[in-house]
Amino acid sequence: MGVYHREINEPINCLVNTEGLFNFGTYNTAIPKINMLDAKNPLGFCNCNWFKSFRLKEWEAFQLGDDEVFIFGVVYNAKIAAFILLIIYDKTNDQTYKYQKIVNPSKAIVASGMLDTYTNCSTSGYGLFFHNNLEEDEIDIFAKFTSSDKLPEAVIDITAYHITQPIVVCHPLGENRAMYSHKNFMPVEGYMFLKDREIAFDSDKAYMMIDDHKGYYPWNLKYDWVMGWGYDNKGQLFGFNLTHNQVIDPEKYNENCIWLDGTMNVLPPINVYMGKKVWIIKDEYGMVDLRFYPVTEASIKFNLLLICSDYEAPIGRFEGFFDLDGRYIQIGECFGMGEKTRYRI
Repeated sequence: MGVYHREINEPINCLVNTEGLFNFGTYNTAIPKINMLDAKNPLGFCNCNWFKSFRLKEWEAFQLGDDEVFIFGVVYNAKIAAFILLIIYDKTNDQTYKYQKIVNPSKAIVASGMLDTYTNCSTSGYGLFFHNNLEEDEIDIFAKFTSSDKLPEAVIDITAYHITQPIVVCHPLGENRAMYSHKNFMPVEGYMFLKDREIAFDSDKAYMMIDDHKGYYPWNLKYDWVMGWGYDNKGQLFGFNLTHNQVIDPEKYNENCIWLDGTMNVLPPINVYMGKKVWIIKDEYGMVDLRFYPVTEASIKFNLLLICSDYEAPIGRFEGFFDLDGRYIQIGECFGMGEKTRYRI
C-alpha cells in the first residue's frame, strides 16, 4: 500500500457542537469541554440525559514505569457496575501485585476533560485519585491500597508533566455516536512505597501514559489494545499507543500513534493476533510490526447472562519496529501492556 496519512484537525472548544453533533476527528490539543450528554440521540432513541449518562462508559487510567516496576491503575465506571484496579509488576523480583474491587457506581467519579478536573474512587481501604491540571501542564495521581493477607500496602504519589503532544480523539461508533479519548506519553516524578521499599521516580528515567476516556459503546463492547515505551537501538526514546476497536472507518478514525521527541505521530489501523505466548501487532502499510511477550497477566472474567466480562491485561516486553516514511525505529528495549476486552454491560 501507499504512504499512510491521517488529518490532524484544528483545535475545538467543545466535543459536541451547538446543534448536538459530535466534532469527529483527531486532535493534538486538549478539548476544554467534554459535553457528551449534549449529543443529540447518540443511541438512536431516548434523548433523556439520565439514559445517555447511564449508557456512557467512562474511565481514567494510567500506566507508570521505570527500570524497577511497571504499574497500571484505573477507575472504571460502566454505570451498571464500576471497579477500581491497581496492578504492580516488580521487574526486579518478577512479582505481581493485583488490587481490585468492584464498587457502587456512585463511588467511581470520572473527570469531565483534563482542565482542572478530578477523578476519584475510594472504598474499603482502596483509593485512587487524579487531578488533571493541564492549565499547569501537570497531572497529579495519588493511590493508597491497604494491606491484606496476600497483598502489602501500596502508596503512590506522582506528578506527570503534560509537556508533550497528546492524541485526542472523537471517533464515530455510529451516526452521531462517539467515543472520546485523551492520551499522552510524558515524564513523571514522585515515589511509591511497597512493602518495606521506597521507589523514587525520576523524571529523566520514569514515564507515564494517561487515558481519559468516555464512549457510547454498544452493549457488546470489544477492543484490543497495546501500549508501551522504551528505546530504539540508537538510544532514542519512544512511546506508542495502538488500538483495534469498534470505530467506524478506521483508515480515517483511529487512535494509533507513536511519540518521538515529544511529538505525536499518527499511525495506520492495526490488527492484533493473540497467541498463548506472543501477540503479533501489524498494519497493512509496513509501518508497524511488533511482537508482544507477556510476562504476567491479570484478568476479570465472569458471566451473569445479561452482563459478562472477558478481560485480560497482560504486562510484558515488545520486539519489532516502526517505519515512519523513512524514519526507522528498531526496538532495542521496550516494556508495556496489552488489553483484550470483551464486555457485555
